[in-house]
Amino acid sequence: MSEITLKEALEDALHKEQMAYDFYMQLHDMLKDLGAKAIIKELAEEEVNHKKMIEEAIKTGKIDHIGMETKYYSSDLGIAKMVLPQVITEDMNVQDVLRIAMKHEDNSRIFYEKLADKFAGKEVEEFFRRMAVEEATHRNKIQNLYDDIVYNEN
Repeated sequence: MSEITLKEALEDALHKEQMAYDFYMQLHDMLKDLGAKAIIKELAEEEVNHKKMIEEAIKTGKIDHIGMETKYYSSDLGIAKMVLPQVITEDMNVQDVLRIAMKHEDNSRIFYEKLADKFAGKEVEEFFRRMAVEEATHRNKIQNLYDDIVYNEN
């Protein structure tokens, strides 16, 4: 593992959040289904909140001001492991969009867990662990929504 400074790690995290926002907005702009568009818009807004927290940490050099209320890590339903559509198209249904979003959030969780491992034993480890939990919570929220939709359709 290569060495990385806290500032570099936070800048990587900021870049990851920007890419997530851009991805969600591109997906939002191409979708026709209004329900799917609303879900994706909400996810994009959550990425903006993450960006603001990270920008503040970079600006101040402090992470103690970041207060995440998330303390509960609900169980993974495993839906994010399902096969994803090969091509994103404008006529995708809500289920496909939710599966893509779940996978995206799960990848973000893994990203933050790896950063936490790199900074194990340092104060910032807790920040990255909380970000991983935040991303897992988003994934689980999407999974539950997906489960509700699939259950209601069957």
